[in-house]
Amino acid sequence: MAGVLADPLLYTVIGGEPPTVGELRARYAGQLRGPVDPDEEWHTWVVRDGDDGPLVGFVQATLTRGGSTAELAWVVGVPWQGRGLAGRAAALVLAHLRGRAVREVHAYVRPGHRASERVAERLGMVRTAVQVDGETRWRLVLRP
Repeated sequence: MAGVLADPLLYTVIGGEPPTVGELRARYAGQLRGPVDPDEEWHTWVVRDGDDGPLVGFVQATLTRGGSTAELAWVVGVPWQGRGLAGRAAALVLAHLRGRAVREVHAYVRPGHRASERVAERLGMVRTAVQVDGETRWRLVLRP
């Protein structure tokens, strides 16, 4: 995953800057420790290109409010984009969240990033007017 996340082309799509090796190590160490907030759960799945192919991305779900709300995020490396990998992986995670009795799902997408907007749309999410750190919140209510 380090090679996927270090690709400068990825950040022309999602914004920000590629992390350094040290920043990646710190990020992964923090993920292994888990959340500081006892009311949060972190779940991360890596995405492969085929059954035995290389790791090409990840999908994350952060559950809050006793597991009733989830933030969903997906990243696929530039060479593998446009093949539906992010959408299929995010749909699998969404199915997992439905089984966990999650009531509401949010995703944050950089405005104009059509590929991620299409993923959100295919998941049934609706764009909201909420902006956080330059990204638009998308929302899906699973259970009222």
